[in-house]
Amino acid sequence: MVRYLFAISIGWFLCGTSVSPIRNLRSTFDDLKAQKGLVYTPEEEAQHLARFEEDLKAQAEFISTEDVAELYDETRPAIMQSFVDEINSKQKTWTASIEQGRFKTFSLHDAKRLCGTLLEAASGLTKKVYAPEELKDLPTDFDARSGFPKCSGVIGHIRDQSACGSCWAFGPTEAFNDRLCIKSDGNYTALLSAGEMNACAPLRGRVRAWRWLHDAGIATGGDYVAKREMTRADGCWPYDFRPCAHYEKSTKYAACQEARYSTPVCVRQCHNARYPISLKEDRHFMVESSPYQYSSVDDAEKAIATDGPVKRDLSSSGFEVYQVSAVIVIYEDFLAYKSGVYKKNASEFGIGLHAVKIIGWGEENGEHYWLVANSWNEDWGDRGLCKIAFGQCGIENQLLGGTPKL
Repeated sequence: MVRYLFAISIGWFLCGTSVSPIRNLRSTFDDLKAQKGLVYTPEEEAQHLARFEEDLKAQAEFISTEDVAELYDETRPAIMQSFVDEINSKQKTWTASIEQGRFKTFSLHDAKRLCGTLLEAASGLTKKVYAPEELKDLPTDFDARSGFPKCSGVIGHIRDQSACGSCWAFGPTEAFNDRLCIKSDGNYTALLSAGEMNACAPLRGRVRAWRWLHDAGIATGGDYVAKREMTRADGCWPYDFRPCAHYEKSTKYAACQEARYSTPVCVRQCHNARYPISLKEDRHFMVESSPYQYSSVDDAEKAIATDGPVKRDLSSSGFEVYQVSAVIVIYEDFLAYKSGVYKKNASEFGIGLHAVKIIGWGEENGEHYWLVANSWNEDWGDRGLCKIAFGQCGIENQLLGGTPKL
């Protein structure tokens, strides 16, 4: 197949041919716009054109027509009003919204960079399977925040992975953090360090993350704090990257940097000089039989609603809730989620794999769902949470958890 080449960053756009650079760029953009059939607001079109021009000029001197078309797709806004309108017109189980602080000025490429986990084989993990009589009394709905009020601040805390594909570290760390609080009867409420996990655990998969929790343990450390402002309460290793906004009008967070953060260097001492405990002494571990893999919806619910030595003390229903982490396929329409029970559009394609924490389940308008805590800060979705319908996004394919050692 003949591949036609455009002279982009030197000959065509920068050397001043007989056709002006802007006209050439604009003509290319308009041709692709017509081919793709995109419908923009004026703000969205200006955003796309600016990002398209910026990324195009950063390419090599010659670029194929296929690569130009791919770059056009990758640089368009991750969420567009026309997409939101189409989503909301085609289904009624959930609501999409353009007002997503996290993705307001994101390109599709930017959104893909947040999906940083791998789908690994869970070989060697203990399979957690419950007898039928153990599953018969599961409640029809459960929210661990209200089920365990002593730990609601830990369970409901929404974190921010920032401009980093570290979701694989957040899901397991957060689920284990919740379990530690629950098992301690609410006496342990410190946050554990997704930052240390991100820097030190081998590779970037959730299975490896859970094994790391078992073998190496995890230190304390909450959200990002500037080093000069750290206190003892921030733990040993606070997260390395500040929460950020991809929304130009945000007054809450500073704008994210364009490039994705590199993985921090793993060190053997606390980042927080004001924390009085050494990294080695600050670690929290699992019991020897952990971690576990749950093979069915009922087993996962049982893991979120049983399995502990303090069940009578922590839940009025007589169950102990233990959170699990899951890996989901992110579809483009998921970025625009605002409320309701998410089910992907049949025509959507996956853009990456993402790790999340499940904190409950329920039913809404006849749709059974998992209650999920995300790591895209509270500006996204329903204050950082979402409801994902059973069977959607591969959410039940790899449910993992583990029991803390007190």
